Amino acid sequence: MRRLTPFFRYGLLALPLALAACGDFPQPMQGHPGRMGAILAHPPPQRLVVPVPGAALLADPSAKLFADNLAQALVAQTVPAFAQKPQRGDWVLGVSATMAGGQVTPSYTITDPRGHVQGKEAGAPVPSRAWADGDPATLEAEATAVSPKIAALLSNIDAALKQSDPNSLYNRPPRLDFSGVDGAPGDGDTSLAREMSKDITATGIVLVDHKAESDYLMHAVVRKTTVNPKTDHIEITWIVDYANGKEVGRVTQLHDIPKGSLDSFWGDVAVVAAQEAAQGVKEVIDNNIGKKAPAPAPGTGKAARTAGAKPPAS
Repeated sequence: MRRLTPFFRYGLLALPLALAACGDFPQPMQGHPGRMGAILAHPPPQRLVVPVPGAALLADPSAKLFADNLAQALVAQTVPAFAQKPQRGDWVLGVSATMAGGQVTPSYTITDPRGHVQGKEAGAPVPSRAWADGDPATLEAEATAVSPKIAALLSNIDAALKQSDPNSLYNRPPRLDFSGVDGAPGDGDTSLAREMSKDITATGIVLVDHKAESDYLMHAVVRKTTVNPKTDHIEITWIVDYANGKEVGRVTQLHDIPKGSLDSFWGDVAVVAAQEAAQGVKEVIDNNIGKKAPAPAPGTGKAARTAGAKPPAS
């Protein structure tokens, strides 16, 4: 066993971890989730509504078309957006426009469900004739160009709200219920669980004994398959869920080892695997909390002083 440890250690350290808030695995719909995919990706289903703009210097049919274009462009940015009248609890994207020097400049305002302005964004100037005529290509191009800016603004607003809330996970350690490891050969289930319990607390995450006390749940699954008569393939997957059981993300470690080398004791292999995986799990949780979100942009200071509904995530 001692002879095999350095080889496996190198493999675990060298292999990039699969880290992502949504899990870094084959996802054929990734990047093109559609309207329902965007909603399901961000529980609870907060919505951003784009009403038909009455102050955008557009005729009614063109204003409706532009609202549709904006909603579709925002969905492509994974924002759950709808072109319709606001309902109770909706965030609202308002659109206005000003004209000067033969050009029209659209402006965008994000309002929370209580009617408080949380952020603003300006679009690019557009030739006034094309805008007034409601040229479909011009309206679609403007919606496509401004949608990443609006998505970023929503992220900034979200970060400001989290930082202002003392009960937010942004401002306190997350609580994790770890239910253990299944499927490892030898003493892997016990060794990996023991080492992970030590290493995950060293990252600042608090382990709890009951699901009811947790913010997140975690368990690990190990698979061993035979590659050839001399080689086994080990796959360790650490799965992080919300307390309600919906998956947040996962960390996967892969390596080929001499056949049967982990069929008894894992030893230092469990130590190295848990150290690497603990950092990966911490990153998955931090990404989900939003600690790596951009700093609040100028003009969103009001969000930091106001506790309220969470904006649609992007």
